[in-house]
Amino acid sequence: MARLFVTDINLNKNELQNARIQGLASAPSSPVTGQIYYDTSTNTMYYYNNLASPNGPWVAMNASQEVIQDTIGASVEGGVGLTRTYVDSTGITTIDLDNTAVTAGSYGSQTQIPTFTVDAQGRLTAASTVTVATTLSISGDTGTDTVNLLSDTLAFVGTDPIDTTITNNTVTISAKDATTTTKGVASFATADFTVSSGAISIKNVNLGTQTTGDYVANIQGTANEVTVSPTTGEGTTVTIGLPDDVTVTNNLTVGGNLNVTGTINSVNTTQVNIVDNKINLNTDFTGSPTADAGIRVERGTGADVEVLWNETDDRWTLTNNGTNYHAITRKYSTTIGNGSLTQVPVTHNLGARDVTVQVYDSSTFDTVECDVVRTSTSVVTLGFTVAPAAGAYTVVIVG
Repeated sequence: MARLFVTDINLNKNELQNARIQGLASAPSSPVTGQIYYDTSTNTMYYYNNLASPNGPWVAMNASQEVIQDTIGASVEGGVGLTRTYVDSTGITTIDLDNTAVTAGSYGSQTQIPTFTVDAQGRLTAASTVTVATTLSISGDTGTDTVNLLSDTLAFVGTDPIDTTITNNTVTISAKDATTTTKGVASFATADFTVSSGAISIKNVNLGTQTTGDYVANIQGTANEVTVSPTTGEGTTVTIGLPDDVTVTNNLTVGGNLNVTGTINSVNTTQVNIVDNKINLNTDFTGSPTADAGIRVERGTGADVEVLWNETDDRWTLTNNGTNYHAITRKYSTTIGNGSLTQVPVTHNLGARDVTVQVYDSSTFDTVECDVVRTSTSVVTLGFTVAPAAGAYTVVIVG
């Protein structure tokens, strides 16, 4: 398979070594001036000069007598006083004097004949109820009376230590100040209460036997997860918080944002699954970009590797040894050609002149050689001797 060149090849005066001319059994069609081929049927090299026979259009390049004779015949002309005559059938060039009448002074003597030098050469580019009480039970030091609120008459007589006062149908019952011997209308267990000058102080309430309902004996936190201070004691304020160093032994679900102001030192896991489709680095940075950013892999005793955005060079780089960083290549591809332009600009926007450009035939996928000029950091210009047809070629630019 031959590689197609669509532009001239300039060897800059270097040798074309071990070259071989195209071999054909007959002359190629639609030749151009200067085209050459090797005729395998006659073992003869030919070049095309687009001239009429007998000096064209294809001329043998071997060293036959005919070629030499034709070359000489086409090269020699008669000068002043001379006439050149070439006969193709015989290959003979004859030089005759215009005037055969010579004299010794002009043409020599009878013993001297004029000498002629002939130069012959050829050149090739997403309801309830309530019950109301109808009896009233009144308990005192001498016993308990029951009053029917619907039929009985209720009278209020105050005896020590209780005083009663009726004013405007309003009964006021009040107790006298209690002392250490008269304990008032109430009876208090001395084991639990202290009475002094009417002031009662609670000694002790056993929450487990002297109360009803649920109660909390003490509050304790999970080690390394929750701190409680103090854990027991009545009338105290319990503070619940996080320790300086928190360890969560099971799963932790955060419903809101997780903001870490310190450093994330390590993650004991073999895989991190992230639902989001993007990882945004350096989010607190503002202003003109100056900081590099990337993803680094710690390799123990081996050199770390990294994918890094180099802010200075405005490009992604990577390193396999932690020292040498190389640019990550990008690719741009498109078809070209419109049948009229021989100089075709291609805008790749890779932002660099150091790009690799390759062109291939869109139908046969054969590589095509053409002129390539890196016009700017965003454009390359492709040059062709003949304007390519629409979509004839595909260009791939990597950089």
